[in-house]
Amino acid sequence: MSLSEVEAVFFLPFVVLVYWLLPARASWQNVWLLAASYVFCASWHSTALLLLLFGTLLDWLVGIGLAGKRARQTLLAISLIANVGTLAWFKYAGLFTGTSWLLPIGLSFYSMQKLGYVFEVFYGRREPTRSLLTFATFSAFFPQLTAGPISRARELLPQLERARRLSADAVASGAGAFLLGFVLKAYAADRLSVLVDPVFDAPAGYGAASCWLAAAAYALQVFCDFGGYSLMAIGTGRLLGIELPRNFDFPFLSRSLPEFWRRWHITLNRWLFDYIYTPLVTGTGWFRGRFRLGLVIVFLVSGAWHVKGLAYGGFLVWGLLHGLGMATQFTYDARYRQLCRADKRYVTLRRSTGYALAALLLTQLFFVVTMVPFHAHSLADAGVMARTMFGLRGGLGGGAGSNLAALHRGQVLVALLVPFVYHLLSLERVRSLRTALLRLPAPVRGVALGLLIVYLLVYVPVGASTFIYKNF
Repeated sequence: MSLSEVEAVFFLPFVVLVYWLLPARASWQNVWLLAASYVFCASWHSTALLLLLFGTLLDWLVGIGLAGKRARQTLLAISLIANVGTLAWFKYAGLFTGTSWLLPIGLSFYSMQKLGYVFEVFYGRREPTRSLLTFATFSAFFPQLTAGPISRARELLPQLERARRLSADAVASGAGAFLLGFVLKAYAADRLSVLVDPVFDAPAGYGAASCWLAAAAYALQVFCDFGGYSLMAIGTGRLLGIELPRNFDFPFLSRSLPEFWRRWHITLNRWLFDYIYTPLVTGTGWFRGRFRLGLVIVFLVSGAWHVKGLAYGGFLVWGLLHGLGMATQFTYDARYRQLCRADKRYVTLRRSTGYALAALLLTQLFFVVTMVPFHAHSLADAGVMARTMFGLRGGLGGGAGSNLAALHRGQVLVALLVPFVYHLLSLERVRSLRTALLRLPAPVRGVALGLLIVYLLVYVPVGASTFIYKNF
């Protein structure tokens, strides 16, 4: 089960209704949330639930033990080995056995969330949670279980430790976020697949234009799929009186790679920088001060985290490219700051519209190109597609969407417009329009939402949507 599948149509309203009918006490609410979360997890496979139960109990006990002064390093090592070892087994064992293991749903996400808690307790940034019920709910909270966002202990645990109160504003905001996320994920992401899948399945049969279109469409598809599901999770949390962290912040408006990674999969990247990059380059070891190398390592780890099945080379290449890109940007920014101090004309240049547009286009172009090894079925296919895109190889002229019926072309065009309009409405110059739309009379907004829901019911078969990020 996921929030976009048919089962959720019955599961989610039932969970929310019973939740608010219970006494307004944290213990009652957490018991119900925990039960719902375990049912949600078990709907994928019983193994997933068993792993979650074991990991939760282990890290709760480790957290309690870290409150003392003895064997703290050993306890931290136990948690690291258990979490990273389990994740590594399901992700990488197939590389040696030749058999692809089914990754238990949510393992990549809740393992990092629990490890983040253990690190916070180890470094003395928070006290361990004494309540097993509260910690278990923190570890298994079903809206974020499948694909995040990855919450920090200080963000989610305090909310679970106190009773939640029903709020009309939170319900309205949650429903809006859920519906927007559903449009991005179940409609836009699925429609974009007709531009993506044919080319990535057989790149040798397509020309440069089709390969560029497929790579760009895949970048949009991943955003709609993952960003949309994150919004659905955030919306579900609000329906339950819980605020989850933002996971995407209009990434296609970024003008540099560092800015892009502050906007894309925010909760994963801050985890990697908080618990790997910062200790690595600010510690007392050999890596101290080696910021560029630290960036390469962090993004190689990110690439390894994304590995699925027997495919691994493309993800590592993707991580290496972004690590090198971030290191290059680090060097460029340092040099440009020197130029600005020496000549104020460089400051004026950087503030110009032309510079901003060039920076935005280069950043997005780099990201689109790196999605080729990320999604290609093999490094050989990635090489074929990349050579075609850059004119280093002749290719057939067939377009990825040339065989679509007119109706499908219209739906694909709408799907392409959805993330574009979503980003456009975030701009300062257009924000007043969004505010005006939200201030329309309630009947007008109700009719518009009703028409949207009817459109989705017609063109989005319930339960038929794919889910890219559940594979990670």
